Amino acid sequence: MPDASFRLYMALSLDGMIADADGGVDWLNRWDDADYGTAGFMKQVDVLIMGRTTYDQVTGFGGAWPYAGKRCAVLTSRPLGDAPDGVEGTSDLAGLIAELREDGARVWIVGGAATAAACIALGAIDSVELFLMPVLLGEGVPLFVGDGPELPLTLRESRAWPNGVVGVTYDVA
Repeated sequence: MPDASFRLYMALSLDGMIADADGGVDWLNRWDDADYGTAGFMKQVDVLIMGRTTYDQVTGFGGAWPYAGKRCAVLTSRPLGDAPDGVEGTSDLAGLIAELREDGARVWIVGGAATAAACIALGAIDSVELFLMPVLLGEGVPLFVGDGPELPLTLRESRAWPNGVVGVTYDVA
């Protein structure tokens, strides 16, 4: 069985915001015209971990569940209601992480900031893969918040697209 991997994979503004001041992500739409390798990334993912706010946002977009065929654990203390197939709610992140490590799962830490911070605090981040979008939002929802532990990183890869987007991949040292 392969080793489990926990990957924080996210787009953010150059000033570190994952959402605008209203919690929206429409500002990302202007960069939809390029291929950032997301389809290939998704082939490497077995399980998604996302926060409740992110889940509510994704389901609020309407249309089909974009992660069909993948297990998705939503961190929440409230019932999910009519959740798509494969989506489950949990308030036991530590237990979920232990289970996924035991199973050798390849995990995408989807969002948001509180989910990322909780996974960092529990040592459940193996790589940080960020897409830096060429915009300064000025205010919004920052990716990294709180008094989390120091997390030393080593640069594995960087890539720039002609539209100004820069992708960086760091491994936890």
